[in-house]
Amino acid sequence: MCHWKSLTKNKYKLYILAWMWVCWIPIQAQTIVFINPNEGKIIHAKEGDMLSIRYKGYLGQTEYFKNTLTLIGDSSFILGIPFGSDENMGSKLQQQLQYKEIKYSDVIAFRRSGMGRTFLKSTLSIGAIVGSFYVLNGLYTRNQVSDLGKIGLSLGVGLSFNLLINVAFPDKPNHKMKDGWQIKTLKE
Repeated sequence: MCHWKSLTKNKYKLYILAWMWVCWIPIQAQTIVFINPNEGKIIHAKEGDMLSIRYKGYLGQTEYFKNTLTLIGDSSFILGIPFGSDENMGSKLQQQLQYKEIKYSDVIAFRRSGMGRTFLKSTLSIGAIVGSFYVLNGLYTRNQVSDLGKIGLSLGVGLSFNLLINVAFPDKPNHKMKDGWQIKTLKE
């Protein structure tokens, strides 16, 4: 009788230890590796990186999508955050929280933007907004410019800052798959 109790206790301990071991196994992170053997270039994209992708859609049309890489699979990846139920979200919120699942075989061109590049571009945009506010506010308080001139000056300053930042940090996919790029997944 004592033998059964100790065997049962040991069995439960074994189950608990096995369960704890399974729960504590570190989840291996995957990365997408873009390889161009012709040029000897390798680009790693991990979850959290910003990707700009041009790809073939369901009907064969070319589409463009830019968002954060959130999930990497064996044959596809997801950009953006997928949500379960569409009926619970308002249409405005649903439009802002778009996501796409893209197959590796459908990718035509890509660009990876790391966290540093995204942060720098956002910081420059905010700096341009604040700087133009102070410069334009100084001009407007002197009343040396007419109302139509103020509108034109504001548009000119805003558009030129926006254009300069977008020229310095473009989002357009620049690596084309037809140039020899290949996509692989790598577990780290």
